[in-house]
Amino acid sequence: MSQQNVELVRRIIDVMDADGFAAALPLFLEAAHPDVEWREDPDWPGAASYRGVERVREVILDRMDTLDFDQETEDVIDAGDKVLVLVRWRGRGRASGAQGEMSMAMVWTVREQAIMRLEFFLDRDRAFEAISPGREPA
Repeated sequence: MSQQNVELVRRIIDVMDADGFAAALPLFLEAAHPDVEWREDPDWPGAASYRGVERVREVILDRMDTLDFDQETEDVIDAGDKVLVLVRWRGRGRASGAQGEMSMAMVWTVREQAIMRLEFFLDRDRAFEAISPGREPA
């Protein structure tokens, strides 16, 4: 089943990389469990957690309204019901025009071919800890 999880995540991130977040959004929403959870890194300014496909959709659209950014996937790591994705984001604030680049990680939790949770980590080491066996869910 873990290879199917990687393939599901890969379909979405390949579109993100090639065509952007707006193009990937319908694929993400189609694959998301109705009670999907979106967790932003607590060190991210204004970070929060969101639950439910409609609320997550609103958050993604809000982020796309304020930021213009591209994603480059560097690695995808199979961890059973979790898939670790290492990415580089390059972006610009739509209002400010400020530019930036960051390396980060996303941990996708997939069960029964549905995305249950998407967690963002600014510290890649913490993302690796999140997929380690024996870790209790937060």
